[in-house]
Amino acid sequence: MTLGEKIYSLRMREGLSQEAFGEKLGVSRQSVSKWETDQSVPELDKIVMISELFAVSTDYLLKESAEEQQMEHRKSLDAEQVDHTAGAHTFIKPRAFYEYKSKTSWRGLPLVHINIGFGRRAKGVIAIGLTARGIIAIGLAALGVITVAPVGIGLLLSVGMIAVGGIAMGTFAFGAVAIGSICVGLFSMGALAVGQFSFGAMAVGQQVAVGDVARGDIALGFSEATGTVFEQVTGRQGGFDPQEVLQVIDENVSDGWFIFKEWIKAMIRIGVY
Repeated sequence: MTLGEKIYSLRMREGLSQEAFGEKLGVSRQSVSKWETDQSVPELDKIVMISELFAVSTDYLLKESAEEQQMEHRKSLDAEQVDHTAGAHTFIKPRAFYEYKSKTSWRGLPLVHINIGFGRRAKGVIAIGLTARGIIAIGLAALGVITVAPVGIGLLLSVGMIAVGGIAMGTFAFGAVAIGSICVGLFSMGALAVGQFSFGAMAVGQQVAVGDVARGDIALGFSEATGTVFEQVTGRQGGFDPQEVLQVIDENVSDGWFIFKEWIKAMIRIGVY
């Protein structure tokens, strides 16, 4: 590895942008970029500062032959624990983890960052790790535009045990469109569904509710229904009158809810006839 490649690798390992790294050294982002592409070489005092910042030797930075020694030294630190009190060495297994950061970046973030292992964090356009943050984030806990995680927050889509997002799917789901055992959203589908338009075993819909037990302005229930505008109970084997129900929805639900209104009408056509 060249000096520039080593600086790039160390910076990405710590999750620093070129601008943040430059601030620590008192140089511009452009200077950092030139170092990493081997267009220029840092001054000696900057090399010393880099070695101290990343806890590596100047030999490692300047000599290609020192690279292997530095890696072996790091492995030995991970693999060996020294007990000074007992005056003995206790050997433990190295911590198992895997990390990959792509050299290609976007706004200071690596395009892909995979960081798997106990206590590891991933941050990138595509991030995969124990905790992950990115445009697409996958992990045990994730934050991003699109997330897949047991606990996740996604601006557009979130899938997990606890999911919060534009479209949320999970055991507990909260979003504009929510699907899950317990869900809250403008359009909700689940065992317990709460929203403007709800479809489920227990459905509470401000405008339309369809379920075994339904509560809403327009309530359609198999066992029980309570509606302020319209209600219909069919019994376990019954079906709703399609013309009457769809007409009531068209007459009482504003066209401002057009997408959700058409969805609930489609669910009625498909699911309860």
